Order: sequence, then C-alpha cells, then structure tokens
Amino acid sequence: MVTQYEIETWLQEGIGAAKAGHYEQARFRLLDVVQQDQTNEAAWFWLYHVFYNNEDKRICLENLIIINPYNDWARQELLPYLPPDEVSQYSSPTNAAKQSPAQAGVTTNSITIKLVAAFWAGISLIFLGGGVIAVAEWLATGVRDGGFANYITVTQLFELFIAIVFVMVGIVGLNVAIALFIRSPIGFYGSLLLAFALLLVGPTISLIATPPNYLSLVCTGGISGMIAFLTLAGQSNFDDT
Repeated sequence: MVTQYEIETWLQEGIGAAKAGHYEQARFRLLDVVQQDQTNEAAWFWLYHVFYNNEDKRICLENLIIINPYNDWARQELLPYLPPDEVSQYSSPTNAAKQSPAQAGVTTNSITIKLVAAFWAGISLIFLGGGVIAVAEWLATGVRDGGFANYITVTQLFELFIAIVFVMVGIVGLNVAIALFIRSPIGFYGSLLLAFALLLVGPTISLIATPPNYLSLVCTGGISGMIAFLTLAGQSNFDDT
C-alpha cells in the first residue's frame, strides 16, 4: 500500500522536474500522485503546466475547480478550452461544485501503457538472452571444431546472423519499453512497429514450418494484435503523437 509520505515524495519530484523543464519525468511522477490521490490540488495544477494536449489541460483544470470551486484562476484558464454550451457549467462556484469528479483519461490509460511496456521488456530480455547465448555457442563451436581455422561456411554465417538479429531485437525492444514507461512518443511508435513486425513475422514462420504450426500462428497473431490495440488505446499518454 502506498503511503502518504511516498505520495508527497512523488509530488515534490514531479514539481522539481516540471520547474527544471523535464516535462516527461514530471508527468510520470504527477500522474502517479493523482492515481493515488485524485483530490491532490497541487498535482493537478502542475500537470496542467506540463501537458501540451488541450483535452488533458482541460481535465486538469476541471479537477482543480471540482476540488476547489472557488479557484477563480482555474475557472478563467478553463474558459478557452470549453465549447460555448458548457461555459455556464463553470460560471459560478455553485455550478462547479455540482460536477462529478473528472476521471483523467491519461491516468486510466497509463496503466495500459505500463502493461505494454512490461510485455516488451519481458520478451526483449528473452530475445537478448537467447541471442547472446547463441553467439557464445557459435563462437565456442567454431573454436572447438576448428571451424574458423580455414574458412566460415554459409551455414555458420547464417547462424551468426540470426543470433545477432536476436540481440538487436532485444536491445530495440528494451529501449521501446523504457520509452513507453517514461511516456515518450518514441515508445508509442516503436511499440506499434514492433507489434506489426511480430504480427507479420510470427504467423509467416508458423505457416512455412513443416508441418504448419497453427497454434503458434494464432498465439503470435493474437498477442501482437492485442499489443497494437493496447498501444493505440493509450495514445492519450503521448502528447506529441
């Protein structure tokens, strides 16, 4: 269970990052705060200043008014983000107090993004570990059998190529996972590209296998499609997409 001390620590870290201009880090910490305490006025105030997306800014201001209906600054800041038919809802503290607490879409979706990041981190470690082991075995086999004494066969080159591809995919996947975790747009696009690559390669390999592995086809296709969908569902976390 998260303690009040931890929440206060996250808040101070988020405010410090915002003041230093590290907006991605600030959003990460401040969103953690409002996930635990949706009535934290300071967190919503600073989230407003580190978001670029107008809808996210509006959510922050609406929450500030709901928490404190007499916050005239937030009410004035909110007006440019409202359509004409909603202006009257925030024209007075009484009307604002009647509103239900706003649930920030970016807060809810941040859990989805963390799950996608965890998936890519896990599968990337598998690829990276497998690739490193394959390279080590390739070198050990070549030295032991004297395969490098005269020449390297095409088969040996192909095996080395596959092992290096595994290592590179693992490194790329880990970087995508990190970028997702800090809510960088690079992570968003990288996750989509990796998901579509997996969607293309996985089922293809399953079909050309002898005999075709239909279970693997369904699993790789279904998982990659789900990851692509979850990534798109969390798009609101990335202000520059």
